[in-house]
Amino acid sequence: MVEGVTDAGVHRVALRVSPRLAGANPGLVKISPRWAATVQVRRQGVQLELDLRDNLQAVLYYAGRYEPAVRRFLRSELRRGDLVLDVGANIGIHALAAAQRLKELGGGRVIAFEPAADSVAKLEAGVARNDVRLEVVPMALGERRELASLKADSRYDEADAGVRSLYGDGEVVQEVPVVRLDDWAREHALDRLDVVKLDIEGAEIAALTGATRTLKRLQPRALLVEDKRSESSARLHAVLDECGYRATGEVLDRNAVFRPELRG
Repeated sequence: MVEGVTDAGVHRVALRVSPRLAGANPGLVKISPRWAATVQVRRQGVQLELDLRDNLQAVLYYAGRYEPAVRRFLRSELRRGDLVLDVGANIGIHALAAAQRLKELGGGRVIAFEPAADSVAKLEAGVARNDVRLEVVPMALGERRELASLKADSRYDEADAGVRSLYGDGEVVQEVPVVRLDDWAREHALDRLDVVKLDIEGAEIAALTGATRTLKRLQPRALLVEDKRSESSARLHAVLDECGYRATGEVLDRNAVFRPELRG
C-alpha cells in the first residue's frame, strides 16, 4: 500500500506480482491458482470482491490502486449525463468507478462489455454492492457477429482473468458471443456516446473496425485505447484516423487518448 502511493510504485508492485516475471522475483511466494483466495475490500472508492490468484486483482489489492492515470483521467473527463462505454470491463475496476463518478455528478450511464462469465458475475455483484447505474453486456466486440473462443494467456496462471483474449495462446476458457458495436448500437437505439475505454488484449482493431459507423455518427469526445503492441500500433491509428480521431499524445498506463479531429 505504501508503494501504491505513487504511480511508479503501482508499476513496481505489478512487476513483482506478475507470474510472467516470476523468475525476476525469486523470493516472492505466490498463491496457487488452484486455491480459492477471495477478499472483499474497498479500493479506489469502490467495494469489490477480489480474487488474489488474478494478476490484475492482486495488484489492486496490494498496491491499493490499478492504472491510476486512467482513473484520474476518467474522474476529470466525465460530465453529468455522459454515456460511457467500457469495452473489456473485466470485474469493473474502471466501469464501477465511472458509474460512481457519474452518480456523484448527478447522473449518467455506463455500458460495460465483458464476455467472460466469471467476470460478468463479479461485475453484476459490484453493481449491486455499490448501488450504481451500470449495464453489463455479456459479449465481446469485434468486426463480425460470431461465436469465438476466449482463451487464456500461456504466460500467466490459469486464474488470470485480466489477460484472456480472443487471440490468446492458452487453453479455451469458454465460447463467447461476438457482436459489432455498429449492429448493437442500432439494435439498442444508442443515440449518445461520450467516452469510450477499450482494452481487450489485442482485439482493439477488430472492435474498432466494427464500430466505425457508431464513432462517426455519435462522435464521442474521448477514446482511451490500449496501444502497447508496436506491431499493430500503425494499423490501430489508421482505423481511428479513418473515423476522424487523432492521438493527443497522452498515454495513460499504456492507453492512448484520442479525440475527434477539428476540421476547418
